[in-house]
Amino acid sequence: MSLHVLKLVACADGHQQFIDGERRALLVFANTDSLESALCSTPTHLVTCGWQHIEVRDAKTLAVEVSSIGDDVLRHAAEAALQDGYAIVVYATPVTDFNS
Repeated sequence: MSLHVLKLVACADGHQQFIDGERRALLVFANTDSLESALCSTPTHLVTCGWQHIEVRDAKTLAVEVSSIGDDVLRHAAEAALQDGYAIVVYATPVTDFNS
């Protein structure tokens, strides 16, 4: 298993904290066998978490040790994904430009 990072845009749909239809940038850490597996399984996981219309913008295998991630939120998310399989960081500002 390796940790992969996916940059996405998705719409809230039945999410407890966000307004339905609101587009948000997400950063997802996925602990899967391969990047291809992360790309296939992450959208399915996001649907179960209240997200729809998922657009993957970028994806890569994490190339550094989790302990070396300087940002506390991202490091904690990466640590959570190692334990739970996935962790989602939702950016605070809604995406209003459909080209971004």
